[in-house]
Amino acid sequence: MAGPGLERFVQAIVDDHGLATGIKTLGTHYDIVAFANLRGYPVNLSEWGRYVAMDTLQASDQEITLMQQADPAHWSWAFRQLSRWRSLLMDGAGQEGLLGPAELSASSPPPIVEATSTLNPVPATDEQKDAALQAFIALVRSRPDLKDQVKAARNQDDVISLAAQQGFSIDSLTLLRSWSQVSDFSKPTWFGWFDD
Repeated sequence: MAGPGLERFVQAIVDDHGLATGIKTLGTHYDIVAFANLRGYPVNLSEWGRYVAMDTLQASDQEITLMQQADPAHWSWAFRQLSRWRSLLMDGAGQEGLLGPAELSASSPPPIVEATSTLNPVPATDEQKDAALQAFIALVRSRPDLKDQVKAARNQDDVISLAAQQGFSIDSLTLLRSWSQVSDFSKPTWFGWFDD
């Protein structure tokens, strides 16, 4: 069962045209979770993944095919991920924004390095990591249990690990970039970030 933050987020996309317009630029599940958290809906990647999987189990084969063929670069990708959001697409958008069918060929498979790099949802750019940190901070501010865990952290590795458990990929360089903007350097990086 999905948490209240996720349910509220999914329904808010259906009810609020302005919020729904915001998901047009999203091309990964990571982006959707970060967007939700930045908008004040506490969601983590594992919760989102389970929600999408449960929704997919109830979809027809045709719906699943259309969902899997959705081009992540197309504005409709995020809308195709959930049945409640697919209903927001106009009838004419049915075949628009889809990749061609996946054809099997007799050629040799691509190297493993390529396959793993395309499946890895970890943000690659500094901007994506900075956005992940901001989304994590917003989540912690909204959840007292997480705030207590952050305050009890012994070092930045504990904070990074806690962020990873919540589905946010940040590293020490991300913390350092943000630290210099909000700290007088007299306290550890994470103190004060998570207070309201």
